[in-house]
Amino acid sequence: MLKATKLLLTIIFIYASAFHVLGQSANYSGTWNLNFEKSKLEHIPSGLTGSIYIIKHDGAKFSLTRHNIYNGKRKKIHLKMYSDSETRRVKILFHGKLEQQVNSLLATLWGKNSRYIVNWKFGNNENELVADETFTGKPKNHRNIWVFDKEVSK
Repeated sequence: MLKATKLLLTIIFIYASAFHVLGQSANYSGTWNLNFEKSKLEHIPSGLTGSIYIIKHDGAKFSLTRHNIYNGKRKKIHLKMYSDSETRRVKILFHGKLEQQVNSLLATLWGKNSRYIVNWKFGNNENELVADETFTGKPKNHRNIWVFDKEVSK
Protein backbone atom coordinates (compact mmCIF):
# COMPACT_ATOMS: atom_id res chain seq x y z
CA MET A 1 0.00 0.00 0.00
CA LEU A 2 2.80 2.43 0.92
CA LYS A 3 4.65 1.69 -2.35
CA ALA A 4 1.50 2.32 -4.39
CA THR A 5 0.92 5.64 -2.60
CA LYS A 6 4.52 6.75 -3.18
CA LEU A 7 4.27 5.76 -6.85
CA LEU A 8 0.99 7.64 -7.25
CA LEU A 9 2.42 10.77 -5.56
CA THR A 10 5.54 10.60 -7.74
CA ILE A 11 3.43 10.39 -10.92
CA ILE A 12 1.26 13.32 -9.78
CA PHE A 13 4.40 15.36 -8.99
CA ILE A 14 5.89 14.62 -12.43
CA TYR A 15 2.67 15.63 -14.23
CA ALA A 16 2.29 18.76 -12.12
CA SER A 17 5.90 19.77 -12.87
CA ALA A 18 5.42 19.16 -16.59
CA PHE A 19 2.23 21.27 -16.71
CA HIS A 20 3.95 24.06 -14.77
CA VAL A 21 6.82 24.16 -17.29
CA LEU A 22 4.48 23.90 -20.30
CA GLY A 23 2.22 26.60 -18.88
CA GLN A 24 5.04 29.11 -18.70
CA SER A 25 5.48 31.31 -21.72
CA ALA A 26 8.43 33.28 -22.95
CA ASN A 27 8.73 36.86 -21.76
CA TYR A 28 9.68 39.24 -24.58
CA SER A 29 10.18 42.32 -22.38
CA GLY A 30 13.11 44.55 -23.21
CA THR A 31 14.48 47.06 -25.66
CA TRP A 32 15.27 45.56 -29.05
CA ASN A 33 17.32 47.17 -31.86
CA LEU A 34 16.82 46.22 -35.51
CA ASN A 35 19.69 44.32 -37.08
CA PHE A 36 19.45 44.90 -40.85
CA GLU A 37 22.19 42.33 -41.59
CA LYS A 38 20.23 39.46 -40.00
CA SER A 39 16.84 40.55 -41.35
CA LYS A 40 15.21 39.39 -44.60
CA LEU A 41 13.13 42.26 -45.92
CA GLU A 42 11.02 42.17 -49.09
CA HIS A 43 9.74 45.69 -48.52
CA ILE A 44 11.69 48.37 -46.66
CA PRO A 45 9.74 51.57 -46.06
CA SER A 46 11.37 54.46 -47.92
CA GLY A 47 14.03 56.19 -45.82
CA LEU A 48 13.98 53.68 -42.93
CA THR A 49 17.38 53.72 -41.21
CA GLY A 50 16.53 51.85 -38.01
CA SER A 51 13.86 50.54 -35.69
CA ILE A 52 13.60 50.00 -31.95
CA TYR A 53 11.04 47.81 -30.17
CA ILE A 54 10.27 48.48 -26.52
CA ILE A 55 8.23 45.57 -25.20
CA LYS A 56 6.55 45.18 -21.82
CA HIS A 57 5.23 41.65 -21.46
CA ASP A 58 3.61 40.54 -18.21
CA GLY A 59 1.48 37.40 -18.40
CA ALA A 60 -1.33 38.10 -20.86
CA LYS A 61 -0.56 41.85 -21.03
CA PHE A 62 1.58 42.86 -24.01
CA SER A 63 2.63 46.40 -24.83
CA LEU A 64 4.79 47.28 -27.84
CA THR A 65 6.19 50.68 -28.64
CA ARG A 66 7.98 50.69 -31.99
CA HIS A 67 10.18 53.62 -32.97
CA ASN A 68 10.86 53.57 -36.71
CA ILE A 69 13.76 55.86 -37.55
CA TYR A 70 13.70 57.71 -40.85
CA ASN A 71 16.89 59.66 -41.52
CA GLY A 72 17.35 60.41 -37.81
CA LYS A 73 13.69 61.23 -37.06
CA ARG A 74 11.54 58.84 -35.03
CA LYS A 75 7.96 57.82 -35.76
CA LYS A 76 6.30 56.05 -32.85
CA ILE A 77 3.67 53.31 -33.01
CA HIS A 78 2.22 52.00 -29.76
CA LEU A 79 0.04 48.89 -29.32
CA LYS A 80 -1.49 47.30 -26.25
CA MET A 81 -2.87 43.79 -26.56
CA TYR A 82 -3.79 40.76 -24.42
CA SER A 83 -2.69 37.24 -25.37
CA ASP A 84 -6.09 35.68 -24.77
CA SER A 85 -7.06 35.17 -28.45
CA GLU A 86 -10.02 37.57 -28.10
CA THR A 87 -10.73 39.99 -30.96
CA ARG A 88 -10.58 43.62 -29.80
CA ARG A 89 -10.34 47.09 -31.26
CA VAL A 90 -6.69 48.11 -31.68
CA LYS A 91 -6.19 51.79 -32.35
CA ILE A 92 -9.05 53.59 -34.11
CA LEU A 93 -9.37 51.79 -37.44
CA PHE A 94 -8.12 48.29 -36.65
CA HIS A 95 -9.22 45.14 -34.91
CA GLY A 96 -6.82 42.50 -33.72
CA LYS A 97 -6.05 39.57 -31.51
CA LEU A 98 -2.96 38.19 -29.82
CA GLU A 99 -2.53 34.45 -29.36
CA GLN A 100 -0.01 32.65 -27.17
CA GLN A 101 1.58 29.89 -29.25
CA VAL A 102 3.93 27.16 -27.97
CA ASN A 103 7.13 29.17 -28.59
CA SER A 104 5.82 32.49 -29.87
CA LEU A 105 3.17 35.20 -29.81
CA LEU A 106 0.99 35.55 -32.90
CA ALA A 107 -0.65 38.92 -33.55
CA THR A 108 -3.22 39.54 -36.25
CA LEU A 109 -4.38 43.09 -37.05
CA TRP A 110 -6.86 43.96 -39.76
CA GLY A 111 -8.64 46.97 -41.16
CA LYS A 112 -10.97 47.57 -44.06
CA ASN A 113 -8.43 46.83 -46.81
CA SER A 114 -5.41 45.34 -45.07
CA ARG A 115 -4.22 42.51 -42.85
CA TYR A 116 -1.02 42.38 -40.82
CA ILE A 117 0.14 39.15 -39.20
CA VAL A 118 3.29 39.01 -37.08
CA ASN A 119 4.76 36.09 -35.19
CA TRP A 120 7.22 37.09 -32.45
CA LYS A 121 9.69 34.49 -31.21
CA PHE A 122 13.23 34.23 -29.97
CA GLY A 123 15.90 33.58 -32.59
CA ASN A 124 19.17 31.80 -31.83
CA ASN A 125 18.86 32.74 -28.14
CA GLU A 126 16.87 35.02 -25.82
CA ASN A 127 18.92 38.05 -26.92
CA GLU A 128 17.57 37.83 -30.47
CA LEU A 129 13.92 38.56 -31.31
CA VAL A 130 12.45 37.59 -34.68
CA ALA A 131 9.33 39.35 -35.94
CA ASP A 132 8.08 37.35 -38.93
CA GLU A 133 5.44 39.57 -40.54
CA THR A 134 3.12 39.23 -43.49
CA PHE A 135 1.26 42.27 -44.78
CA THR A 136 -1.53 42.30 -47.34
CA GLY A 137 -2.79 45.66 -48.57
CA LYS A 138 -1.32 48.90 -49.89
CA PRO A 139 1.38 49.89 -50.83
CA LYS A 140 2.06 46.21 -51.63
CA ASN A 141 1.78 42.70 -50.21
CA HIS A 142 5.02 41.57 -48.62
CA ARG A 143 6.71 39.39 -46.03
CA ASN A 144 9.47 40.76 -43.82
CA ILE A 145 11.51 38.88 -41.26
CA TRP A 146 12.82 41.54 -38.89
CA VAL A 147 15.57 40.47 -36.50
CA PHE A 148 16.20 42.54 -33.39
CA ASP A 149 19.07 42.30 -30.92
CA LYS A 150 18.35 42.89 -27.25
CA GLU A 151 19.85 46.05 -25.83
CA VAL A 152 22.20 45.20 -23.01
CA SER A 153 21.67 47.12 -19.77
CA LYS A 154 24.61 49.35 -18.83
